[in-house]
Amino acid sequence: MVQETEYHFDDDATQNGKKAKVSAMAGFGKFIWNSETKEFCGRDGASWGKVSLFYAVFYACLGSFFIGMLAVFMAQMPKDKPTYYGQSSTMNARGVNPGLGFRPQIDVEDSLIYYNPMIFEASRGYKPFVQNLKNFLNAKYKDFTPAEDNFLNKACQDGQTYHADLQEKGLSCQFDYKKVFQGTDCTVENEFGFKSNKACILLKLNKIISWNPDFDGTNQTAVEIRCTGETSADKDNLVSVTYHSEGKLSNSNAGYIDGKYFPYFAQQAYRAPFIFAQFEVPANTLVNIECRAFAKNIDNTDRLNRRGMTKFSILVANKKE
Repeated sequence: MVQETEYHFDDDATQNGKKAKVSAMAGFGKFIWNSETKEFCGRDGASWGKVSLFYAVFYACLGSFFIGMLAVFMAQMPKDKPTYYGQSSTMNARGVNPGLGFRPQIDVEDSLIYYNPMIFEASRGYKPFVQNLKNFLNAKYKDFTPAEDNFLNKACQDGQTYHADLQEKGLSCQFDYKKVFQGTDCTVENEFGFKSNKACILLKLNKIISWNPDFDGTNQTAVEIRCTGETSADKDNLVSVTYHSEGKLSNSNAGYIDGKYFPYFAQQAYRAPFIFAQFEVPANTLVNIECRAFAKNIDNTDRLNRRGMTKFSILVANKKE
C-alpha cells in the first residue's frame, strides 16, 4: 500500500513576509515625504534651502573660474596663425615639408577618378568631378571687389621675392585662376577637360606658415611639379601629360609655382597658387599616377607618408551605360 504524504504550509510565515514588505514600502514612502515633520527626503525646507544656496554659489564660482581661464587663453592665442610654426613647431622634428594635394576628390579615402566622357549625369558620368572642382574653387578662391583686391593684393613679377611686404603689410601676390588658365581646357566652361577625354587635375602645395622654397645653388625660381606613372606598366599606359601653370600653358615638361607666392603668412586675401595637369590615358585601362613637387628643401621620396607627393588613379570608360 502506498502511503500518502500530507504537506502543511506555515500560514504565519507567509503573513509575516507580507507584513515585512508592506512595512518596507511604508518606510520608503515616509522617507520621501514625512507628513509629521514636513520633511522631503530627510530634509526640511530650511535644510534644502541651505544646500541649494551652497551648490548655487559653488558652481557659479567654478563656472566663472573656467570662463575666466578660457578668456585668458583666447586673449593670448593668435587669431590668424598658430603660436608655434615653422622651425619652432613640432613639424620641424622631421623637417618642415609641404604636402601635395589634388582635386577633384569626391571621397578623402578614395583616390580613384573613374568617369565616362560620353556621359554627364549617370552613375559613371563626370558631373561629380566637375562639381567637386567648382565647389573647391568657389570656396577657396572667392572673388573680391576691385577695391579689396587692389588693397590686399599686389601685382608681383615672376622670379622676385616680396617677403617684407607679405609679412609686415599683410599683402599677397595676385593669383587669379580664371585669367591664368583662360584659353585652356582647364576651365569651368570646358568642364575641366572631362568631356574631351583629357581630364584636368588640380595640383597644389599645402599651405605652411613661413615656409619658403629653397632654390639656392639651382637654376630654379619656381617649385616644379611633375607626374609619371607609378609603375613601369603605368608609365607605358600614360599616353601624355600636359601641364598648365601661370605663364607656361600647354607645357609637357613640368608645372611651375613661382617663388613669389612664398612664404605664406595667413594673409587675408592669400590665394594658394596651383597648376592643372591634363592627362590622356587609354580607355578601360587603370593608370596609377604619382605627382611630386621639386625644390631643394622638399622631400618627395617618402612614399609612406606622402611628403611632397600625391598619388591617384584614373580610369576612363568608353561605353555608354
